[in-house]
Amino acid sequence: MNETVKNEAIKVFEGFAGYGGATYGLRRAGINHQVIGYSEFDKFASALYDANHRDENGNPIKNWGDITKINPEDLPDFDMFTGGFPCQPFSTVGMQQGENDRYGRGTLLYDIIRICAHKKPRYILLENVKGLATKRFKNTFDTLKNALKELGYGDLKYAILNTKDYGIPQNRERLWMFAKLGGLPEDFSMVPPKIDSDLKLKDFVDKEPEKFLYLTQQQIQRIKDFYGIPSFVVDEASCFDLYNRKIRDDGISITILAPEHNKLRLVEPTGEDGIEIVRKYSVAEQFRLMGFKDGEVNFANQSYTQLSKRAANGWDVNLVGILLKHIWRQLV
Repeated sequence: MNETVKNEAIKVFEGFAGYGGATYGLRRAGINHQVIGYSEFDKFASALYDANHRDENGNPIKNWGDITKINPEDLPDFDMFTGGFPCQPFSTVGMQQGENDRYGRGTLLYDIIRICAHKKPRYILLENVKGLATKRFKNTFDTLKNALKELGYGDLKYAILNTKDYGIPQNRERLWMFAKLGGLPEDFSMVPPKIDSDLKLKDFVDKEPEKFLYLTQQQIQRIKDFYGIPSFVVDEASCFDLYNRKIRDDGISITILAPEHNKLRLVEPTGEDGIEIVRKYSVAEQFRLMGFKDGEVNFANQSYTQLSKRAANGWDVNLVGILLKHIWRQLV
C-alpha cells in the first residue's frame, strides 16, 4: 500500500472535508496529489484538518468554508473533487428526510453539482450512507446521476462497500461514487478485491483505557434491565450491539456513531472478581477502527465529544486508500 502509483500530480479540492479523509486516502494509495483548498463548515472539524494538513510549503490549506456560499469562479482550478456530503438525511440512524431535511443537509449535493459544472474537474469521488441508493431516495440519487451525465461525466459508477471486508473489524457500509469527465469504461469496477483478515475488535482496544470511559455497576444494571441482557461476561473484548440487544460474538464492532446516539459500548473480559465491565469506546479506538495508525492524527487537544463526532462522520482511510488505488490502476 505504500508504493507510489506513477501519475502526474493531481490538484484536489476536498468538499465536506472533516479530518481530511480524502487526503489520507490519497496518501495511502500513493497517488501524487496537491490539495489546493477545502470546504468545511464545522469549526472543530476545520481546526482538526488544519492541525494535520499543510501545503507543500508548510502553510495552512485554505478553507473556503460553507460550500453553499462558495462562488466557483473564485476557486482555483483543480482536477478532482472529493466529498462525503452530509449523510444524516439518508441514514437509518437519522430521520431520513432526504431533501426535506430541516437543516438543509439533503440539498448540499446540488452545491457539488454547481461547483463541478463550473470547474469541470477530471474526477469526482463522493461518499454517503447506503440509504441514498435505496428506493426511498431514488429521485435524489437519479438527480445526481443525471446531472453529472449532462455535464459530460457519463454514467456515475458506484458501489456499497463495507469496512469489515477490507481488514478493519467495523461493520460500516457506505456508498462510494466515482465519475470521470468523458466517462468511464463499461467494465470499470468500483469493488476492490476483499481482504481476508484475522483481526478482531480485541486487537484494536486500548491497553490502559481512561477511567472516565467506564460505566458504573448501577449503569450496567440499568442497561441489563432495559435491554434484557442476562450477563456481560465475555472471554475477549466485544461490542455490545444496542440496536440488536446482544453482545456480538464475531469480533466485529457496530458502525462508529456520533456520541449523541449513545450507542457505542465495549464489553471487557470479566476479572477474577467476577465484576462485569462495560465502557465507551475511547477516541483512539474509534480512530483505529476508521483505519488510522496510532500517532497518525494530531488530535489538537479537542474534547472526547468533538473527536468522536469526527470519527463517526469521517471516512475509513484504510478503505479509501484501497479504493483509490483500485480506481487508479484502471485509469493509468
